[in-house]
Amino acid sequence: FNLFGQLLEGKLPKNKAYFDPMGREDLFPLPDRDVVYEKYPQLADSPIKSMFASVGCPFHCSYCYAPSFNKMHGGFKFITSEVDRLIAEAHDIQRRWPLQMVYFQDDIFGFEYKEWLPEFTRRWKQEVGEPAHIQLRTELLEGDAGKRRLDLFQEAGVTGVTLAIESGNPFLRTRVLMRHMPHELIVESCEKIIARGMTLRTEQILAVPFSSTETDLSTLKLNNEIGPDMAWPSTLSPYLGTSMGTIAKSLGFYAGNNDDLSDTFFQRSVLRHVAGGTRDIERIVEGLKVHPKAPPEVQPLQNTWAVENGTDSAQLTYQKVVREKVDGKKFEIVKVGEPREVGTIEYLSEKENSDYCDSVVRLQELFIPLAKMPDAVVLAKRLLAVPKNDWNWKRIGQETTAHLRTRVPGAELERRLHALAHEMHLQSPSDLPEVVVQNPHYFPYFPAGGALAQKVVETGFPVSTDSTPSALGEVATITRRHEFGHGLYKVEKGPEPIAK
Repeated sequence: FNLFGQLLEGKLPKNKAYFDPMGREDLFPLPDRDVVYEKYPQLADSPIKSMFASVGCPFHCSYCYAPSFNKMHGGFKFITSEVDRLIAEAHDIQRRWPLQMVYFQDDIFGFEYKEWLPEFTRRWKQEVGEPAHIQLRTELLEGDAGKRRLDLFQEAGVTGVTLAIESGNPFLRTRVLMRHMPHELIVESCEKIIARGMTLRTEQILAVPFSSTETDLSTLKLNNEIGPDMAWPSTLSPYLGTSMGTIAKSLGFYAGNNDDLSDTFFQRSVLRHVAGGTRDIERIVEGLKVHPKAPPEVQPLQNTWAVENGTDSAQLTYQKVVREKVDGKKFEIVKVGEPREVGTIEYLSEKENSDYCDSVVRLQELFIPLAKMPDAVVLAKRLLAVPKNDWNWKRIGQETTAHLRTRVPGAELERRLHALAHEMHLQSPSDLPEVVVQNPHYFPYFPAGGALAQKVVETGFPVSTDSTPSALGEVATITRRHEFGHGLYKVEKGPEPIAK
């Protein structure tokens, strides 16, 4: 028995942590979905069901568990489920629960594209026939291999792709998040997906170490350029045990032990941030002459620590490390030279940090609609400049309307209001509910925008000018869920967006 099996059979205490060195050899037993669905019936009723076709990822994103997981198991292994087993699992779902879409949660679906993917493609379409949504890396869409993957995906019935781009700032992408994706590759990969008629969700992380309002807005700008169906934003969680956890701890950005992290990725940032964003650290890191694609263990930010020398500043000390083979078999880290001071960073004051974290919450809650609007960065700056006491749904609507009036003909804006009223089964814009009147141009950028507006109305959203942050967060949640069903997975039917 492996450790998991022994736990299930009650042979091991449940109040301890265990590591199973053979855990990656598991041959994908059929999951007992009843265990989850009995506790969460809404998941059982959902027409979207998640499956895994493979386990493993060779990439080294700083915020991810995969590098540490690979190290625990002696290196990267990519394990695919037999196609027979996947089809059996899909048939089991079809017999017992609603199913209109399978979301394959693999980090890199279709990584093995020469033998496994062709078999999956042929048999999934013939024997299951359900559409699928998958997760990919931009690197897997390059060249002939990328074209081959996309051909097979389409043939299998894949209708949408989730692609993490993480940041619009190249330094943060490469040196902090360890995502080695040039701007051109990101845009090209997204264009390939969209050109095939697949839906596209991008994922990004706000408020990472050395971020700023400027870098967060660069991520919005990149999404504005790409034009995904859904631009999904999250706030960084500095999980200890990851490279990101090391960076956040050693550089004075995070003093917690992860007990302060939310169960979602939509919490307010728990980090202490720096003044000037990447301004100081980029010069320091690039000056150390470590190749961006060198192993994560030797990257500068992994081997630099901060010693505060004042209330809001710190001296950075760096020790160079290399990886050398031991007995010609295994790479180990070898420290080289004496630690040396390489520069200073300045932290935001407590108030400045609080203000920045507030701005991230604003941007995150509005990121999905903003990414669909013209000159989104200009509008975002207007919204972020609204005083805290004036921040509410109505003021958001006023700023949005004022922005659009300088970029969209008045007749078109009026047409949108009439179309919105029509979708809500009203005779004219004058009949729109007050909560919609306060921010009417929020809804036309979404498929079935009238249905989204009606969902917001039905929540009893406060129409006064003192809308609470929790109420605005609730609208963001409603919007995400609406976009999943109508825009990304298309399991709910409705009209196309009013705003073309």
